[in-house]
Amino acid sequence: MDALVFDFDGVVVDSEPIHLKCFRKVLGRIGVRLTSREYYGEYLGYDDHDCFAAVAADRGLSLSESRIARMIAAKTALVRRAFANAISALPGAVELIRSAAEAGIPVAVCSGALREEIKLAARTVGALAHLAVIISAEDVSRGKPDPAGYRLTLEALAAACGRELVAGRCVAVEDSPAGIEAAARAGMKTLAVTNSYPRSRLRRADRIVSSLSEITLEQLERLCGQAIGG
Repeated sequence: MDALVFDFDGVVVDSEPIHLKCFRKVLGRIGVRLTSREYYGEYLGYDDHDCFAAVAADRGLSLSESRIARMIAAKTALVRRAFANAISALPGAVELIRSAAEAGIPVAVCSGALREEIKLAARTVGALAHLAVIISAEDVSRGKPDPAGYRLTLEALAAACGRELVAGRCVAVEDSPAGIEAAARAGMKTLAVTNSYPRSRLRRADRIVSSLSEITLEQLERLCGQAIGG
């Protein structure tokens, strides 16, 4: 395995309920109600910009880019306060990150979350020191399922490691269909965890687990030896 790349929210930390609560609060200020079913069914995996834009568009509303920017800033402030008070790692995530880093496997995060949110939460759960690269919403113009974020992550990891990385020998750990599609389009192998979606929605992944505590580095190495979809 050349590298191990994690999505963050819903994969490393149990942050999606916090994000939903903060989205709801900000959207409520413009008279929009966002249900749990809508968020988890339609908008999970979007970055903040795309989520606000999509929710508004689905309700026939038009938001200017400046209005969306103000909404993102408001949500970011809410999320940071919530993360500082209570954020927890999902089962097996930090252990897998730590074991990969200690084995000399470069570890990165590729997420639609904001960089400071990722760093704050990763530091809180003890994962930050093991991350060689963080690619966040600020680094790309198009979010998942576009593969740009994963391609940039592999480029940054290769530069950090000083060696070429083969995409097909790198594993992306995801919890959403959009994330799986993005990683697959970047040529990577995919491990899906059913923290946010049922198995039926994650079938494009090369392997699906119920918890990252079920997976080992040896199993991920074997995954890299299989053909895509094998």
